[in-house]
Amino acid sequence: MYHHFCKVILGEFSMSSDQQQYAFIDAKYLDSILGKMVETVSESKGHIFEIGEQSRSEYEALINELAEIKEQVDGTIDRYDKLEIQARLARGHLAEVSKHFQNFKEEDIRKAYERANNIQVELSIVQETEKQLKNRRNDIERRINQLRQTSVKAEKLVGQVSVVLNYLTGDLKKMGELIEDAQEKQAFGLKIIEAQEEERKRLSREIHDGPAQLLAHVLLGSEIVERVHRDQGPEASAKEIAKFRKTIRNALYDVRRIIYDLRPMTLDDLGLVPTLKKYLNRIEEQYPTVEVVFRHIGEEKRLPSRMEAALFRLAQEAVQNACKHANPSLVKVSMEFRDDRIHLLINDDGTGFDPGKKKENTFGLIGMKERVELLEGKIAIQSNVKNGTLIVIQIPILKEGEI
Repeated sequence: MYHHFCKVILGEFSMSSDQQQYAFIDAKYLDSILGKMVETVSESKGHIFEIGEQSRSEYEALINELAEIKEQVDGTIDRYDKLEIQARLARGHLAEVSKHFQNFKEEDIRKAYERANNIQVELSIVQETEKQLKNRRNDIERRINQLRQTSVKAEKLVGQVSVVLNYLTGDLKKMGELIEDAQEKQAFGLKIIEAQEEERKRLSREIHDGPAQLLAHVLLGSEIVERVHRDQGPEASAKEIAKFRKTIRNALYDVRRIIYDLRPMTLDDLGLVPTLKKYLNRIEEQYPTVEVVFRHIGEEKRLPSRMEAALFRLAQEAVQNACKHANPSLVKVSMEFRDDRIHLLINDDGTGFDPGKKKENTFGLIGMKERVELLEGKIAIQSNVKNGTLIVIQIPILKEGEI
């Protein structure tokens, strides 16, 4: 697929000498090239998405099959252990019969031999079954690992192709008027598109892992309630319904949280400090074992809208990282208003981490650093394993047009 994509792209630029002479001034010809490129990229994105979906479907089916295989393996091992004990007893009895055969009837001797032989045959069958089940289990585990890698690669490729597609279809003329330097224009455009794609990916994952999973639970639960109502009567089904009310409330809470995360309306109406207080109160409700302490120093003042949004997102990301990954009991958030800058401190007593050790997928910290740089500020992160984390952010107060 990738080679086909490259051939089509390169083929569009394999022009004759006459075409090369006039293509640079023929806007329609350039639009045609761009249209075919966009079409090819769109088709490639669709194929990659289908591969990812097929991999995920097969992955889920194999996970279920693997659970069944493991259960069968456990049952086979248990059966083998019991047969091994029976075989040992049968061999002992057979040895006793053989040694003192004159004391036993011919029928007893024959039964002893048949029992020992039958147990040994069944033991061989169970042993072979166990071997086949383990081989199947190993094959499924290898396939699951391959599908997991394929799914991750497909998801990454879809994101990359989306960046290319959005860049090709974007209105770059207006961008060119604002940014004269070509390299700055490209970097700026890609940065915006990448940020959009990352936000869309985050939202899709949150919806998939949150409300979608909970609603799937509710759907499954409705089938259980229906069976219980049919088999055990309305009183038993009423108890089952009560269990799923909490699940539905959690789904509603997640939906409201996602809407709030997109853009808190109180940020424009009330300002940064009230919005931050409300958010931190919600964090305490979400994480009952975590105490969140907030204080602000200096005279509270309204800041440019984009600056307030950025500071809120910085505090939100830091607190979420601490609660999700550090297992803290206390998180302190301090905000100091000065004449020319804002100080933001987030401190937790959680597990901490080693800042010098490079970790994969640390997009939260990377996003915080980039956001601070855009505001011409500074950020310092101090953390030690088992000793918590301290994040110190300094942001100069800029006017709306300076951000």
